[in-house]
Amino acid sequence: MRSEYIKYIQETNTEGSNKAGSYIKALDYLQDILAHSETKFRDCNIWEVSSADEVADVYKYVLEQQKLGIEGVFKFDSRPSYWKGGFYSAAIKSFLSFLVEHKFELKLMRATQEENDGKALAEQLESQPIENYDALVDCDVVKKGKENLRAVKNRVNQRYFRKMVLKNYRSRCCITGLPIPAVLRASHISPWSSDKANRLNPSNGLCFSATYDAAFDSHLISLDQKYRIVLSPSLDIYTAKSFIEYFRSIEGRKIDLPVKFLPDLELLEKHCDLTLNLSAN
Repeated sequence: MRSEYIKYIQETNTEGSNKAGSYIKALDYLQDILAHSETKFRDCNIWEVSSADEVADVYKYVLEQQKLGIEGVFKFDSRPSYWKGGFYSAAIKSFLSFLVEHKFELKLMRATQEENDGKALAEQLESQPIENYDALVDCDVVKKGKENLRAVKNRVNQRYFRKMVLKNYRSRCCITGLPIPAVLRASHISPWSSDKANRLNPSNGLCFSATYDAAFDSHLISLDQKYRIVLSPSLDIYTAKSFIEYFRSIEGRKIDLPVKFLPDLELLEKHCDLTLNLSAN
């Protein structure tokens, strides 16, 4: 579970790598502190806990002990900055978020393995409930309410859509074959913001490197009904060598097709038509 949490915090961290590293260290240190304590959590291995309610109990206990300072379980802690700065409780809250979201993602993965139709899969994924959401509310990770629940689901769904699309394309750009995940994007054929029914449809996804993702999203390139690359006529004004290398040279080339969910031809037709019409206007 530790390795999975590290992946999660690296993917979701928005406050810098130092904060992420501090959370991981805090949980490692806390594990050792609890193991040497005379409490009910002495035999609790944080990295093996699978119950959100149990993690919530640990959080409440740690929060209380941080307030007690040297009068509590942290009296022999050689790293007082961790409990003084609230890193232990913050790390537990982060781990709780991971645990709830990880379990939800596993449900999505199981559904994906059992379904071969992209649209049918999208309906299943959208309908999946998040379990243990109350534990997040109880520990002030999120506020109670439908909007907050929807925000958590959207965050996990967007992350899962990326994983699903990259896996479908073997983590390679379907134009260049570039295999570096950090520069790959899960592009929506029909936009996430305007097409709710296809948000989680893997057949609505293409794996592009960042440059081609931006070009596709801006309708500078598209795909025809045989999965061949179409360039917008608006690009005809460009003659630079770099343009020829990155764009003109790939015109008419068939993309590398995915493992399971082929791009939806109906959605591609709409995207291609819009690309050509926008350039005409």
